[in-house]
Amino acid sequence: MAKQISPLDVYPYLPDNCETLFENSKMAIATQLAGRKLKVKEIREIYEQLPPEFMQKYEKLAELLKPTICEIEIGTGIRKVIIGGDDVMFRHTLSFYNKPPIAVDVWDTMNDSELIERIEKIQSFRKFYVGAFLNLDMIAVRSTSKNPAVFKNCVEKIIAHSDLPLILCTKDPKIMLAGLEASEGQNPLMYACDAANRAEMTKLALDFDVPIVISANGSLDELKSLAATLQNDGVSKIVLDPGMTSWGSDFKNTFQRFIKIRKAGIDGDSDLAFPMIALPIAVRKSAAEENTENPIISDYRETLVAASLTVRYADLMIIHGLEGHELLPIVHAADMIYIDPRTPSAVESKLYEIGTPDAASPVLFTTNFALTYYTVESDLESANFNGYVFAVNTGGLGVEAAVAGGQLTADVIKQNFENAAFDFEKRTHKTIIIPGLAARLQSDIEKAMEISSLVGPMDSGRLAKWLEENWPPKN
Repeated sequence: MAKQISPLDVYPYLPDNCETLFENSKMAIATQLAGRKLKVKEIREIYEQLPPEFMQKYEKLAELLKPTICEIEIGTGIRKVIIGGDDVMFRHTLSFYNKPPIAVDVWDTMNDSELIERIEKIQSFRKFYVGAFLNLDMIAVRSTSKNPAVFKNCVEKIIAHSDLPLILCTKDPKIMLAGLEASEGQNPLMYACDAANRAEMTKLALDFDVPIVISANGSLDELKSLAATLQNDGVSKIVLDPGMTSWGSDFKNTFQRFIKIRKAGIDGDSDLAFPMIALPIAVRKSAAEENTENPIISDYRETLVAASLTVRYADLMIIHGLEGHELLPIVHAADMIYIDPRTPSAVESKLYEIGTPDAASPVLFTTNFALTYYTVESDLESANFNGYVFAVNTGGLGVEAAVAGGQLTADVIKQNFENAAFDFEKRTHKTIIIPGLAARLQSDIEKAMEISSLVGPMDSGRLAKWLEENWPPKN
């Protein structure tokens, strides 16, 4: 069953003097912990300063709040990634956590210039979307030379030019050892341990204290057995590889394995309660071999597989393609599915200056729904707009929904402008531009705020032309 913790479950394990220790009430801290706004490890230091019996409470609290799917850290510093950590099968039940990082491959037979150029492409990729940049997260180093010294040299070069976390890709323990020696202290992910190399790879994972992927060629029974064996040997930082079949009807089996493993983990199977890695790169390779006359087919298949498995339940993936048409669907799918559906995406409700406005510049408003605001901002900046845009607080709802639901009214708009101390008397005009989707509010706004108004276009993409034709207002 899906694990859901309420603040009342957390409350008994907290000290009574939370107001002094945390500068917040006991119930507020319980709510933050239950909702993962505050992590239990962040309060350990406070418990350590309390009488000894409180550490027993802390350990019970940590166990209570431990995610059903184990969280695994890869890398170090600000670029460290965390995978796993989910408690539910469906994000509308609670939420998904820890957006899956995307790793792009390099290989140790690349020459120096090719390697550095590819690393720079991986590191420099970014796409601005709803107030943040979507990036690539990791580098997967493949051993194609089958030579430990060559692999070690390649890993050293990558570390010299990048701070991204690494996945070391080889099933040869000698080559893996060389890679681990080169990346010691970087906390890379080992890929991969299987039935043939289990003993050697287990020892390396324990010696270097790093996470490891276990692979079983698509056999769930063997995967579960390997996971149990590694745990008995003392390995706890495990990532599961459900296997990747070729494109076509076989992909259905891959898709179903991801679902079966996650369901087993959520339902309490401790041998399968670990994050999973997906390898769309393997589908790309098989597609390229099948379609030598049309290589772009492999691009789309890799992208489609990556996006599909993001929603069912890949916690990490390795891809090859670096073109925009390959990457954008993948980074957007990962971003959207891991947005908490319980919390509207909103920007700070305030007056924003765009360009270099003055007293004669136009004044617009929209809502503080992030996608709406950033779309309006982007369209205006592209048009070299100089003016003001107020993001009215609607609780993160868009214009049309907020008007229909009563969150965007003339009184709300008036109150927002007053709270910001925006004085129309200091303008050379007393005119506000209303979104086309809020046209029905025009009369109420004019009466409430004692100003004139103009109804703008339905789509902010038409604002530039609309302003050319309608601004400044004709008296």
